[in-house]
Amino acid sequence: MSISHLLGNNSTYSLKESVNLPITTPSTWVQYAQIVSDEQWYIFQVVNAVVIAGLLSLFGVASNIINIVVFAKQGFQDSMNISLMGLAVADLCSLVTMIWISICMNPLFYFSELPFDSTDILYLTGSTPHVLFVKIATFITAFITFERCLCIAVPLKVKTIITPRRTKTIIISIYITIPILIIPFILGHRFEWVFDFTRNATILRSTYTADREMLEAITFLALGVFATTFSFVFVICCTIVLIVKLNSKTKWRQATAAKSDRAAEGVGVKDQKVVKMVTLIAVIFIVCAVPPTLLFFYMAIDPSFRFFGVYKNLYLIFWTSSFLTETVNSSVNIFVYLKMSSKYRAVFMKTFWNKEEK
Repeated sequence: MSISHLLGNNSTYSLKESVNLPITTPSTWVQYAQIVSDEQWYIFQVVNAVVIAGLLSLFGVASNIINIVVFAKQGFQDSMNISLMGLAVADLCSLVTMIWISICMNPLFYFSELPFDSTDILYLTGSTPHVLFVKIATFITAFITFERCLCIAVPLKVKTIITPRRTKTIIISIYITIPILIIPFILGHRFEWVFDFTRNATILRSTYTADREMLEAITFLALGVFATTFSFVFVICCTIVLIVKLNSKTKWRQATAAKSDRAAEGVGVKDQKVVKMVTLIAVIFIVCAVPPTLLFFYMAIDPSFRFFGVYKNLYLIFWTSSFLTETVNSSVNIFVYLKMSSKYRAVFMKTFWNKEEK
């Protein structure tokens, strides 16, 4: 269900193919191995993609709306606030598209008599924009990690290097650049009204241009492999540098404050809170980003692992599972902010509970 999941597809496909025949005749049908049966995939689809991902996405939408409200009230004089606002907006958009994906994969919805094939248009209207906003959020996360790394590495110069104006420019540039990378993919697809003989009606379905495979390959390499790998490795490297610097500075401050046990303890506690916050954010991102990153790598070395490849159902299970981990990553930031940020917690309590934090 990823941006590249039809890289090997030569026909229009519907999840109802066991009931309805495809509208277009495929040039090549690949016999796929039944490691995962159609019945098992159907159960997994309903439980994972519809119920779990759907409910989690609803929570994530609410939590990111709260994040946006809190960051807006805090103002945008601080560059970190600007970055976190950009991240919250990207997470919100990715979760809205995930809700649409859950709706389209619901049997009660796609078996209804609709003027379109929901499981077919889902590719362009759900999966593609979902991947788009996930990648935007990924690069913003990389920038946030880099900014925090600079705060520790060069604390006296960071205010002149990362200004609010430059941060706004970088966030806007990310929102512009990532959609540009997906343009080749969009050019290979289009919506058309097609007559469905099984329904005896004209319905809206997605069709493909003659050079679709080449255009998808360009997007797959640029966005799926290189951009994903770069951002993933960049976050890991910046996080390692940040933790090492924080630990070294904590030891140095404790040594210089050895004559004052109270001062040493205060410095240590403050630095440890920052270490824990950065580590938690990094672990959540890295753990949730591992499945799609590994899948993109495997798809790059194994062309048969595709939507119409040998292990079709297994492929679908892996990708819907990766969508679930991305949904978790986009939904849980509110807990990190409430636990680690006193400023966020104060504004949150005053705005939504009308209470002053003690």
